[in-house]
Amino acid sequence: MRPRKRPAEPSPKSPARCNPRPPAGWRRWALRVGVMLLSPLVVLVLLETGLRWGGYGYPTRFFLKAGGGDYYTPNDCYAWQFWLHKPSARPDFFRLPASKPRGTLRVFVLGESAAMGTPDPAFSFQRILTVILERRHPGIRFEFVNTAMRGINSHVVRPIAEECAHFQPDLYLVYMGNNEAVGLHAPDPDVPAWTQNLTFIRARQALQSSRLGQLLTSALVRGSERKETQDAEYFRRHRLAADDPRRLRLGEHFRANLAAICRAGTKAGAKVVLCTVPGNLQDCPPLASLHRADLTASTQADWAAAYARGVAAETAGRRAEAIGNYRQALSLDDHFAELHFRLARSLLAGGDVPAARAEFALARDWDALQFRTDRRLNAFIRETAADLAGVGVNLVDAERALAEADTGEQGIPGRRFFNDHVHPTFDGDYALALAIYPAIEAVLGNRLGPPAGTAAPSRQECADALAFTAWDEINVRAAMVDLTTRPPFTGQLDHAERQALAEQTLHAAEAALAPPTVQRALEVYRRAVTQRPQDWKLQFNLGMLLRELGQPAAAATEFASLVGAYPEAPRFREWQE
Repeated sequence: MRPRKRPAEPSPKSPARCNPRPPAGWRRWALRVGVMLLSPLVVLVLLETGLRWGGYGYPTRFFLKAGGGDYYTPNDCYAWQFWLHKPSARPDFFRLPASKPRGTLRVFVLGESAAMGTPDPAFSFQRILTVILERRHPGIRFEFVNTAMRGINSHVVRPIAEECAHFQPDLYLVYMGNNEAVGLHAPDPDVPAWTQNLTFIRARQALQSSRLGQLLTSALVRGSERKETQDAEYFRRHRLAADDPRRLRLGEHFRANLAAICRAGTKAGAKVVLCTVPGNLQDCPPLASLHRADLTASTQADWAAAYARGVAAETAGRRAEAIGNYRQALSLDDHFAELHFRLARSLLAGGDVPAARAEFALARDWDALQFRTDRRLNAFIRETAADLAGVGVNLVDAERALAEADTGEQGIPGRRFFNDHVHPTFDGDYALALAIYPAIEAVLGNRLGPPAGTAAPSRQECADALAFTAWDEINVRAAMVDLTTRPPFTGQLDHAERQALAEQTLHAAEAALAPPTVQRALEVYRRAVTQRPQDWKLQFNLGMLLRELGQPAAAATEFASLVGAYPEAPRFREWQE
């Protein structure tokens, strides 16, 4: 009898072995899971579509089409999506052609209020840069688009930078770092720590940019208390030591956002210029100070005694004694920002400039209300520029440039360059422009050609081109004097004395504004408007000057001209009325 033939083993490549057909029950289970996962997504998409078709909400893109799609303008509602309560901050007005004209170099400025030009964007460093570059390269059309806004930080600048990438950028100019530690997405004592996770922050921003997110936010606003006032108590609760782990995490967020901004520019074929950010060291005491967290009661008492002896000696003019007592206090607790500032002030008065400079910087770094870019964030800016140098990212060390400028401030920037803690004076903006323009010429190189002259226009030439007159200087001072009457400035060392001096200086300048000076200001404005007829800021400020001089009909003519030229900008109609 022949033996029965054994069935052959299935081949490893046999479909029966490698691709078994799943049983019907498994398919039904997979289908159910798929439906369960997709159903909420489908519902969300339908809700979002319905809200948009129904006209609910506001646009959340930074650039909005206007003029039948021929150009774009900034979205005045852009900042609303990031805060529970809608802020009043809005971008400065501009028109961006949808198609970049031939022979144009398009530069996007990214940053916060200091980059915007607070208190008057007409005199920002970007505006001075424009004058310098146009004078040195008259054959090139420079199109600066300033996207900076008051109160925002790197979390908001990042999506703006990503939008800019769609508009044929040639250069990103980034000047930011002053708003990371207080405000949007900064640690809040009433919010869980996990909300500081960067992935969560970006997911939340993505949700808030949708109409559904707006609906949810609106419901939260109706269910919450009124908007929290940024009074002295608010800022007291938001103090944060420099060595607090939450503040260290903020630095990592800043670094990640900065890298994302650079990638957005370089992927779009643009060069990127990163600027370190200087601040007022000499004439801006810390906004808040905190003791070392592990300080015992007895050590704090010894510290307070040494500090009090130092203050008494400083007040009496005994500098050496004051310095000795302040150093003794530092040996017990070197975290208290105001102590560093007092020591720096005494050292500077005694002529020890290098030691004073170091202590002024420490006073800034240990400030518990960090509204100035500190040493750590500036280090991240330098490191990011170095890491990405190979892909078109460049550094302008503006902090060093202002420290090395010949201003008579001994390398310690103060009131000559800054109106307050971070917002530059016209001299400060001019110094920033002088530091930045060579980098722009270097990175754009062949596209610019050789400059028409060997030197940049003088400070006075730039002031005349932008109509920065004695009247404008008074307006800037008045705005800053008003700003510093409110918290957190009221908590600064010697605030009352500094505020009184600022008001006295302002009143003296107003008294000196004689009719001939005003007439010269008018002449400067009319000449500047003639030379730069497309510059709406010049015409707007001329209208404001005419109103102040009691010439409402002449002012109305200027505003009516702006309304006719820019019908999509409601801010001009507000002044016309």
